[in-house]
Amino acid sequence: MNGDAEAVRQQLEEVFGRIQRERMQDLPLLHHGLAVEAVGFRRSGAARVGVLITPWAMNLLRLPDDDPIAVGAFGTRELPRGPVDFIGAREEDVGPYETCSLFSPMQRFEDQAAARAVAFETLSLLLRPGPDLRRPEPQRQGGGPIAALRRNAGRDFDRRRVLRGDFLNDDGDSR
Repeated sequence: MNGDAEAVRQQLEEVFGRIQRERMQDLPLLHHGLAVEAVGFRRSGAARVGVLITPWAMNLLRLPDDDPIAVGAFGTRELPRGPVDFIGAREEDVGPYETCSLFSPMQRFEDQAAARAVAFETLSLLLRPGPDLRRPEPQRQGGGPIAALRRNAGRDFDRRRVLRGDFLNDDGDSR
């Protein structure tokens, strides 16, 4: 997919909005309070990286300039924060892309603003080098998923732990 960030955003929202209407509409896992939204797409190395929010999932998307991961295959890509595992995918009108599931289903999000805030914070954490992520533990716990992401930024989570929402837990046993 070529183009500037705005063109990429519009194209992804159009394609995945169509997928929602044509393929996903009757599935019970949809969060009807959420909409398709492409968030924060920017250049990172030889690709554009951002988060795609849909009523059924939130995914980190990587749109490679070349050498995409084959459809259905797993591959590791280096982001500023470190390596991230992606699965190769392809959609007509998007072309090849790589996806890393962040949340599915989306029922734990109250609304679009909450999903968007988590998407931006996730990008902030992934697209900055690791040492910049180390922050002192806040004195007061709480503050929802964004504060939990910040509190747990230095911890290692694999995809399964992120999907379970382990980053929301502050105790050492949640790992």
